[in-house]
Amino acid sequence: MAKQRHPLGDVLYKARLVLADGASHAEVLKNLDIPGWYLSELEHNHIAHPNSGLLALIIQCYGLDDAQVAALEQTPDLTTALFELTLTTELKLAANHHEVLDWPDSAIFAAEHGIIKMRDPRAINSYADILRCIRLDNEWCPIHTASLIYGVSPMAYWQMEAAQIPVSNQVMAVLAERLRTDDLQPFLEAENLYAAVSAQLREHPENLPN
Repeated sequence: MAKQRHPLGDVLYKARLVLADGASHAEVLKNLDIPGWYLSELEHNHIAHPNSGLLALIIQCYGLDDAQVAALEQTPDLTTALFELTLTTELKLAANHHEVLDWPDSAIFAAEHGIIKMRDPRAINSYADILRCIRLDNEWCPIHTASLIYGVSPMAYWQMEAAQIPVSNQVMAVLAERLRTDDLQPFLEAENLYAAVSAQLREHPENLPN
């Protein structure tokens, strides 16, 4: 196993200086619902076991992936290696191109780590399932686009789809409006959610993407 020459915090700190042109913690995380202090604590190596999901999103803000971060931890000259990355045409500050973030699969994440549970025993599906069904099976749009439709940040939208936070009343209202219904209960109880949503949207084609 290759020797780690630089702790993760050092890599993140210098990545912010070089790849983000010295942007503040808040500016780097401007499109994510992650507080600036969390990145600051990571940079100071105060978080021994960072949340893997949050860390993945943070390093994507610098246009990096896990393999590149691991390589930077092992490189003899960290600063030079980072400046060499800025010379590649592929590298962009993803904080300004957040629609390309590789968001974790919300269905898998909800199944494995979901916190929000439906209390109604009649509910076969959740509000998160309805959101995901419309986005992936009917609109074919990324998280960023969906977040704009529902008026929330990309991180908040993904957390709702992944059953990490409750679907807000605001989002439920937009969801009901888009489905042209006053009652989402039939979709919660639908044995075939895809068929139920598709049939409803066919009746209101103005809600389908062009």
